[in-house]
Amino acid sequence: MPFGSVQLVPGINVERTPTLLEAGYAQGQLIRFKDRLAQKYGGWTPFYPLSLAGVPRDMHAWDDLNARSHLLVGTTAQLAVIAEGNLTDITPQTLISDFPPDFSTISGSAIVEVDDPNIADVTVYDSVLFNTPISVGGIILSGLYPIASITGVTTYTIVAATLATATASNGGAVPDFTTTSNSSIVEVALNDHGLTATLDTVVFGISTVANGVTILGSYTVNSVQDPNTFTISTAQTATASGSFSMNGGDAELVYYIALGPPPPGAGYGLGGYGDGGYGTGVVNPNQIGDEISATDWTSDNWGQIVLACPEDGGIYYWDPTGGFFNASLVASGPIFNRGIFVSTSQQILVAYGSSIDYAASGQGIGVQQDPMLVQWCDVGNFFEWRALSNTQAGNFRIPIGSMIVGGMAVANQNLIWTDLDLWAMSYVGYPNTYGFNKIGAGAGLASSHAAQQFRGSVYWMGRSNFYVYNSGGVTVLPCSVWDAVFQNLNTDFIQNIRAMPNTPFNEVGWLYPSTASANGECDSYVKMNVTEPGTPWDNGLLPRSAWIDQTVLGPPIGAVPTGVVYQHETTNNAAGAPMVSSFTTGYFFIAEGEDFAFIDQIIPDMKWGFYGAAQTAQLTMSFNVLNYPGDTPTVHGPYTVTQATEYISTRIRGRQMSITVQSSDLNSFWRLGRVRFRWSTAGRR
Repeated sequence: MPFGSVQLVPGINVERTPTLLEAGYAQGQLIRFKDRLAQKYGGWTPFYPLSLAGVPRDMHAWDDLNARSHLLVGTTAQLAVIAEGNLTDITPQTLISDFPPDFSTISGSAIVEVDDPNIADVTVYDSVLFNTPISVGGIILSGLYPIASITGVTTYTIVAATLATATASNGGAVPDFTTTSNSSIVEVALNDHGLTATLDTVVFGISTVANGVTILGSYTVNSVQDPNTFTISTAQTATASGSFSMNGGDAELVYYIALGPPPPGAGYGLGGYGDGGYGTGVVNPNQIGDEISATDWTSDNWGQIVLACPEDGGIYYWDPTGGFFNASLVASGPIFNRGIFVSTSQQILVAYGSSIDYAASGQGIGVQQDPMLVQWCDVGNFFEWRALSNTQAGNFRIPIGSMIVGGMAVANQNLIWTDLDLWAMSYVGYPNTYGFNKIGAGAGLASSHAAQQFRGSVYWMGRSNFYVYNSGGVTVLPCSVWDAVFQNLNTDFIQNIRAMPNTPFNEVGWLYPSTASANGECDSYVKMNVTEPGTPWDNGLLPRSAWIDQTVLGPPIGAVPTGVVYQHETTNNAAGAPMVSSFTTGYFFIAEGEDFAFIDQIIPDMKWGFYGAAQTAQLTMSFNVLNYPGDTPTVHGPYTVTQATEYISTRIRGRQMSITVQSSDLNSFWRLGRVRFRWSTAGRR
C-alpha cells in the first residue's frame, strides 16, 4: 500500500470553503507558526499575585534613575504601580464641594481668598476647578486654578487672571438665568462678565433645570446687553417666565487632591486610610478626596516620571522618588483630554481630544473639551502649555472627522488617528512647531489602544480592516481570518480593542470582544506573524483587557478583566494549569479523482519538546472523514500520541479528511511536522 502525506500551508483561513482550503488550517486555539509549522503557544505566570481593583485598561513599563523597574496599570477603578512585587496605589483624588459663594478680593490685586466650609487642610499641591462661574470684585472666576497659599483650615488663595476692580468680602455670585415663556432666549446676569463679542462662548459645566429649559454645556453669546448681562439660546422653548440661579445659587468647586510628603512627625495609618506617611507621629493633615474612576487610560513616561491620563480627564504625573502618595494633576495643562503620548522627535507631551479654556484665550468663559483638538507643551517642560514667543507649545484642530481616537510617537514623526483617517504630525520647529498632513484617508482607528509599532512599521485595527503604515505608505492588510473577526465583532464595545504585539515571536495582534462577550470585554484574539513566509494569521479565544509588548520588565504582559496581571512567554502552562491548544486542518483529498480511499495507518511527525530538553509532550489526534463537502464528517479518534507512537492503526474510508490536533498536558511543548498515512483504493460509488 502506498503512503500519502500532507504538508500543511501555514495560517488559519476561514475565508475559503473547507474543500477549497485543502492543506490549510481551518481553526486554531493558542497556537503560532514557526518555520511554516504549527506549534503550541507560549504560556503565562502571574506578574503580581493579587487582583487589582477594576478592569485593567492600560499598562506602561519604565525604569527610574535608580534602575528600578515599574509597571503602571490603569484600571476602571485604580491607578497603580507595581515594582519589585509590591503594589502602590497612586489613584488621583478629587473632592466636589457645593457651598454659598464666599470669596474675597482686594481692589488692584489678582489674589482671591476662598472660604469653603466643606474642606479641611488643602495644600499648595492641590488645584481647584470652578464648575460654576463666579463673579466677585470685578473678576470672573472660571476654569482651573492652582492653590497659591493656605490661610486657614478652610481658607486658601488663588491667583485670578485679572486684577480685581473692587474690594469684596465674603461675597460672589453665580449666573442668574431669566426665561420668557414660549421663547428659547435666556438672559444671563453675571456682573462684570467681560464678554465683548456676540461670538464669544460661555460654558456652564453643570446642569440647571427650570421653567422647561435645561442649561448645560457651551453656548454662543447671542447679544451683550451691558457689562452685567448677555443672552444665549437654548435647545428648548421655555414653558414659563421667571428667574433662577445656576446650581441653586451655590458655587461648585472640584478639588484635585495631591497627597504630598507628610510634614515632620506625621505618620501613615494613624487616621483614615491614606491620611499620612507610614511610621509614627501625628496624622498627615492633607485633605483627602475620593479616588477617581475611569473608562480608559493612556500613559507614557517623561524620564523617570510617569504620566497618565484618564479618558476625558486631566493629565497626572508621579515621580517614584518624589515622595507623593498619589499622582498629581498637571494644573497648568488642559483639564479634559481623550489621551496623551510623549513625542520623541522633541521631548514634548502631546494631548489629543483636548480642551479649550475660553477665558484664557479671551474668547469667553469656561472650559470645553474639543474632540478634534491636539495640544502640546513646550519642549522639555510639561508644565508649560502657553503658546508664547519663547515657547514651542501650541495646538491644532484636525478639520476632518468627528473625534480623535488615538495617537502615537514613531520614528521622526507622530501619528494621529481620527475615526476616519490617519494624520502625520511632523516637527517643523518654531513658530508652528508641528505640521499636520492627512496620509491615510479612510484608515481610521478602532480604539485608542488598537495601534502598535513593530519592526519599523505601524499596524492598527480599524472598524472594518487591518492596516499597516511604512515606507510604502498606508495599505490594507489582507487577512485570512477577516470573517472570524469583523463578522464576529461586538461593535458596541469597539473601544475595548487592544493591540497585542509580541516581539520575541514576531507577532502583531489584537484582542477584541466577540459577539459572545455580553459585557464587551475582550475574549478573543487575532494575530499575524510578520516574518514567516506568507505572514500567516491565526485566531482564538483569550480574555485580556490590557497588553504591552516586551519591555524593561521582560516578555509581554497581559491583564485579564478580573484584574489579574500575567507575564506571557514564561512557561508552557496557563498560570499553572494545563493550556488547551488545538487546531483543525482543511479537508484534503486522500486520493485524487473519484476513488474512495481506505487508510489503515497514520504516522505522526512532531517535535515533542524544546531543543535539548525532554521530549515529553502528549497530544491527541482525530481524523474527520467525509465523502462530499456537505456531509457530516465521521470522526475517528481521538488517539493519544507521544514520541513513542510509531503509527496509529485506523480503519478509515472516504474521499476527504481533515486532522484535529489537541493538547492539554502540563509543562509540554510541541510542533507539528509532516503527517503521513498508508492508503489504498477502495472502489467507487
